[in-house]
Parts: sequence; structure tokens; C-alpha cells
Amino acid sequence: MIRALFLSAALLAATPAAAETVAIVNARVLTMGAAGDLPTGAVLVRDAKIVAVGAKVAIPKDARVIDARGQILTPGITATVSPMGLNDTIGSGYGGRGSSNSLLTAAFDVNEDVNPNSPQIPEARIEGTTRAVVTPNPQMRGPNAPARFFGGQAAVIHLGDLGTQGGDLTVKPRVALYLDAGEMGASAAGGSRGALTVLLKQAFADARAYARNPTSVDPARLEELSLSRADLAALVPVVQGREPLLVEVNRASDIHNVLELAREEKVKVIISGGSEAWMVAKEIAAAKVPVVIDAEENQAFQWENLNATYENAAILHDAGVLVAFKPSVARIVFLIRTPRFLAGRTARFGLSPHEALAAITLNPAKIFGVDDRFGSIEPGKDADLVLWSGDPLETTTVARMVMIRGAEQPLTARNRALRDRYIGSVK
Repeated sequence: MIRALFLSAALLAATPAAAETVAIVNARVLTMGAAGDLPTGAVLVRDAKIVAVGAKVAIPKDARVIDARGQILTPGITATVSPMGLNDTIGSGYGGRGSSNSLLTAAFDVNEDVNPNSPQIPEARIEGTTRAVVTPNPQMRGPNAPARFFGGQAAVIHLGDLGTQGGDLTVKPRVALYLDAGEMGASAAGGSRGALTVLLKQAFADARAYARNPTSVDPARLEELSLSRADLAALVPVVQGREPLLVEVNRASDIHNVLELAREEKVKVIISGGSEAWMVAKEIAAAKVPVVIDAEENQAFQWENLNATYENAAILHDAGVLVAFKPSVARIVFLIRTPRFLAGRTARFGLSPHEALAAITLNPAKIFGVDDRFGSIEPGKDADLVLWSGDPLETTTVARMVMIRGAEQPLTARNRALRDRYIGSVK
């Protein structure tokens, strides 16, 4: 859990927004829920929750009314499998966090590394992003170092403004355990996919033994597998089917192997990457495994991406696979605006605009088990709402209002303030 800094001040700051009643009226409402697409509708928010949505909603006299005529209201966007808030700048390479300690793998919790004051967060809010699934680096193997088979724990955070005093962004910790089962995972195991599979099965067996009797596991075996007792404890929810593995994998044959491993070990998996997932779409659908893809992947940057295509999302969806989008490492510098642009690209290559929007709103919430809290505009859910100047999948559209948990967010960021400060000096 992200430690709350100056918690009382943060709570005081949140109290007025939580008590406010807000009515957004005359908008086209894309609910992504049971109410569907309302050409002209209203949404009522009270105490940080959505309390009513429909073509006709009774507006209390004490409500603050936002007239959204000519604008589109959607749920907030979720940045999925993202390093959001894990670094202060966006530079080269994967911008996440990870443990270099060979005896801290599955137990590593990236949630503790989230900086509530990261300049990435207000930039993301301006682009309509209200939640993020923050994910650690994939496991790596350093020179003359033992293998590390797990990257660590992913978490869901909200991106609400906590001011300069920090606070707790956690929505749900430990939503998935990150694992690379492609080129990097094979390298960690010594260069072989087969070796990785054997070692993973050993780790799962030891986790089950640990769950039965924590003193039963031989310390020498833990050293062999580069696992600590904390790692085994972190693996217990996985082998018991209570927490999924978030598996970074791209090659079709590797995806097949992951699905086989999941069936044999009775563990839940979420595929991340999935460049060649379209080639085994029916198998993925039959296994009821969701896929988080980079929808811009259409080039063979590596051998495991050889058959990447822009039509990946559409083929997966048509096969019955639940799909969400993520930024790739190659384009991590654009991660702030990526979710909306990825969705727009897939709408050009076979995915309907509705399903493209679902892939950055409702689907991530479903995949990571938090769709009872956000992802659609429905009564009882957190009031994460974005009011757009036009079609949210169009690059020229901007967010006019962003609300997170019922609180309207400032559409300002340090980078843009610096731009405005110095732009007049450019000649």
C-alpha cells in the first residue's frame, strides 16, 4: 500500500468534493454499461458515486449542473500495463521499477514505488486517463547472476489530484503477478523455453507445499530457484487461483505453451503483448484468457513479433477474446496519450468504435477484477467521468472536464505551465 503522507490534510481536501452533488446534463453519454449509448442523457453524481444515469434524470435543487450540450461523456480511461507514476520523467527504455535482488521476485510490490506527485499523472489526467494498472519491469538475468523468474506484483491506482502533500492512490494492490515467458523469460532460465517451463512448475509445486506447511520447503531448493520465503508466500494466491499471472508473451507458440501451462497447473493467466495472439485466437478464446496488446504493433522489432498486425485486436475480439490495450516499450515516450490513440487505430483496422472504447475503459477493469468499481457509467460505481469536445477516439478531440471519484480534476500540468511560460520567448 502506498503510504499516506499527511493523511489528514488529504482527507480534508477530499471532503468537499465527496459531499458535492453534480448533475451533467444534455451530453451524449457513452455509458459502456446497461444503459448503452444515450444521444442526450444525464448523469447524477453524489458522494463520489454515480447515483443515476439516463435520458431523463431528476436533478436535485442543490446539485451543481454542468451543461454538456454538444459534448460526449464517457467513463475515464485506464492506462493498462503501464509504468505510470513510477518515474518522474519519460525517457529511453521501460520506465517501470523492479528489484535487482535475486531473492526478491514474486514478492516485489511495485505499488510502493508509485509517486503521487509524478508529473506524468497530471499529464495523463489532461488526456482523460483516470486509472492505471501499474506494472513492474519483467524479470531479468544479470551477468553471473542467478535467474529471476517473476517481475513482481502489479497494482491498480487512481490518478486523482492529491495536491502537493502526497497521499494514497491505491485502488487494489496485487492484482496480478508479472512474468515474462518469451525471449526475456527464456534468457532468465538459461536460454530455453523448456527450461523456463520446468522451473516454473517447480516453483508452483514448492508454493503449494509452502501453503500446506511453510517449514516444509528446503532452503537449498529455494536458492536453486532464486526464490525467498516471501516469494513463495506471494505465489500462494497464484497457485490457488486467487491471483492471475500477467504473462508477457508474443510468439504464437509461446502463447500456446502458456495456455498449456495454465491448464496443467490450474492457474489463471492474462496475456500481455500478444503480437501473434491473432494466430491462436480460437485457442485463447476457448481458454477464456484475456489479452492486453499493443495495438500499434505491426512490425517485427524482434523475432517473436514476426507476424504482428494492426488487425490483431479485431481478430481476437471476433473470436470472443476480451481485449485491452497497452503502450509498447518502443513507444513508452508516448504513453500519456497512447491509450486513446491505440483505440482509435484499431477502429480503423476492424474493431468497432464501441469495442475500441471498451478496450480502454470497461475491459481493463474486467480483466483485473475491479469492474464493480469503475469502467462504465452505472449507478453505484465510482464517478470517473470524462467530458470530451468530440469523438474521444479522434486525435483532435480534447477533454473539457475530468472527474475522478466524484471530484473534478484540474486540467493543468507542470510541463504545460512551463510551455506557456516560455513560448513567448521563442522567436
